[in-house]
Amino acid sequence: MKENDKRIQIFDIAKGISIVLMTIGRYDFTAIYPYLMEFQNIVMVLKMPTFIFISGYLLSNRLSFKHFLHHKIDGLIKPLISFILSLTVLKIIFYVLVSDVVTFKDAFGYIINLGRYVYNGSFDAINVSFWFIMALFLGQITLKGFLEIKEFNKPKNYIFLTVFFLVLIVLNTIQIKLHWTQYIPIFFTYLLLGYSFKEISTRYLNGTSFFYSNKMLVFPILFFVSQFMLHRFNVKIDFNLAGLHYNYHYLLILSLLGVFTVLYLCRYIEKIPFLNSFFVYCSRASFFILAYHIFIKDVYVVLFDLKSYNPLLHTFLFFSNIIICCLIYRFLKKVPFVRIGFYPIKTIALNDAEIEFLKSKYINRFIPEEIFLDHATR
Repeated sequence: MKENDKRIQIFDIAKGISIVLMTIGRYDFTAIYPYLMEFQNIVMVLKMPTFIFISGYLLSNRLSFKHFLHHKIDGLIKPLISFILSLTVLKIIFYVLVSDVVTFKDAFGYIINLGRYVYNGSFDAINVSFWFIMALFLGQITLKGFLEIKEFNKPKNYIFLTVFFLVLIVLNTIQIKLHWTQYIPIFFTYLLLGYSFKEISTRYLNGTSFFYSNKMLVFPILFFVSQFMLHRFNVKIDFNLAGLHYNYHYLLILSLLGVFTVLYLCRYIEKIPFLNSFFVYCSRASFFILAYHIFIKDVYVVLFDLKSYNPLLHTFLFFSNIIICCLIYRFLKKVPFVRIGFYPIKTIALNDAEIEFLKSKYINRFIPEEIFLDHATR
C-alpha cells in the first residue's frame, strides 16, 4: 500500500466514527446512563460536521456539473429510493407480525403514505435519518454549482456569485422547511470548508501529511479547552443540525475543532487493526447504517427491555445493530439486479445479465452514458 493510500484511510475511519456516533442517540436507554448522556453532549457538536467536512474534502472537481449530478443521483438518490421501498416492505411485515389485529387498510396505508411523504418533502415517518442524505445531496450539488460559477469569466462570475450568496442568506434566514432546502446553507458551509482546506493543505501544508504532523495536537487541546470555558461561563452548546440549531460563530468554530480532533485521534486508531477495519467498514456501509439502524432498533424494542439499567445488554444490542447493517451491506452487494438499486454502478462488478438489463431501452434512458463509461474503465 502506498503511503498516500494509507494516509487517506483516516478519512474513512473518521466517517465511520461519525456514523456510529449518529446512531447512539436513537436509543431510549441513553437517558439511563449519565456518562453516556454527557458523552452525547460532547460529541453532538462534531459527529455530523465530521462526515460533512470530510465529504467536502474528498469532493472531486474534475467532473462537469452534469456528470457530477448524474453520479450523485446514482450514489445518493437512487439508493435512497431503494431504502425507502425496502423499509416500507419491512415495516409492513413487522406490522403483520407484531400486531394483535391486522387490517388490509393499515397495511396498505404504508404504501399510500409514500406519495404523501414525497409531496411534503419529509421521510421522517419511514426513517428520520433520511433528511441527512437529502441535505448532503443538496449541499454537494450547491457546492459544485458554486465551483462552476467561480470559473465563469469576469464580471459574469461576480454577478452570479452575488446572487448565489444572496439566495443562501435568504434560505438561512427564513429556514422554511421545504424539501430539505433549509439545510443547504449549513451543509454548503461545512462542505466548502472541507474542500477549501484540501486546496490549502495541498498548496501549503504538504497535503494529507499535515494530519500526521505534530501541529494537529493543537486541535484537541483547543477543543477541550473551549468546551471547558463555554461550560465555565454558562454558554449553552445548543448544536443540532437536524433541528437547525447552530450558528456561524462560536459553534461553527467549536465544531471545526471537533472535526480536527476526530482526525487527530484517527491517526492512532489507524494503528489498531481491529478498530481500523471496523470503522472503515462502517464508513463503506454508512448509508446502510443510516437506513436500517432505526428499524432494527424498533425490532429490539419488541424483543428486549431497553428501559431498565442493563449496560451489557444495551452495549451488545447497539453494536449488533451496527454489525447487522454492515452485513446487509455486504450481502446485498452480492445479489444480482437487486444491488443495482442500492449501490453506485461504478462500485459493482456487473455480470453480463445486469449489463444487458441496464442497456435495455426502458432502463437505459435513466442511466447516463458517462456512468457506463466510468464503470467500463474501472
